[in-house]
Amino acid sequence: MPDVTISDESAALLRELRAGLRAEHGDDRTEAALVDDAIRRVHRGFVGLPPGAGGPEAPTGPFRKWASDRPAEVLLRQVDALTFRLAQPFRYDDGSRRFEVPEGDVTDLASVPRFLTWLVPRYGRHTLAALLHDHLQDDTAVSSVEADLVFRDAMADTGVPVARRWLMWSAVALRTEWLAGGLHRLRAAVWDVAFSLVALVVWSLLVVGTVLGGGPGFVAGAALVGAALAAPVVLSWVFGRAWRVGAISGVALVLVTVPAALVLLALGVYVVVERVTERLCVPRPARNPSLTRHLCDPAEPAGP
Repeated sequence: MPDVTISDESAALLRELRAGLRAEHGDDRTEAALVDDAIRRVHRGFVGLPPGAGGPEAPTGPFRKWASDRPAEVLLRQVDALTFRLAQPFRYDDGSRRFEVPEGDVTDLASVPRFLTWLVPRYGRHTLAALLHDHLQDDTAVSSVEADLVFRDAMADTGVPVARRWLMWSAVALRTEWLAGGLHRLRAAVWDVAFSLVALVVWSLLVVGTVLGGGPGFVAGAALVGAALAAPVVLSWVFGRAWRVGAISGVALVLVTVPAALVLLALGVYVVVERVTERLCVPRPARNPSLTRHLCDPAEPAGP
């Protein structure tokens, strides 16, 4: 292979890297060895390793490395508490559609509120699909509706269970309705509020009736729940061709609203406790020094 000439800027970076490694870790690798290591890292990022030799073991379907047909990997660099920057590019090619997700894309993974992560985690089998969906939101050549459909299909490609991928699709599709504004936003808002209220009323009647007595019997209770679950399916015609969005999201609201509300309440209590303890740890002259020492300071090691 012929000699490769690097730019003056790269040469300066290489010298800085070598000096830092030597000073901080006693690492005395030569510049040639560092260049060799850099090439391996770039190769891993763009071409990847095969399964069994360091590459991903789980199938990634049509998600592939940027410059090969090997399975895609997810490597992120944290930007702040909630967002990440993609450190390795990948592509999605299912035979009919091809999208490339470049290095540097910013993402929050799956955009799931904290009080719903017990149901749908922010990362998992759907991570690659979520990264692709985030990228497509900024692609002017792809509509939001199409991006949502690609997201759903991509989740199927990576083995996300049927119920979960349709649930996640309906959530992002309902968000697309909201972002469309006008009557679409009104429809999404009314749908969300209406079936959240239905869930609260139905489950409250069942729970209160069971605890205090006088509530609907088993048959009547089952009929009440069945009616609540059937209502969004029957009324989903208001979404027109997107009736599946209404049907699935409405059923999900009936089933999930109450446990989500309980989790939200518990989370709210925890946040209050967290903020109170943080305020206690702010130094103030009038504060009890004994309290702050035991609450905020690291425990002192036990004596011999």
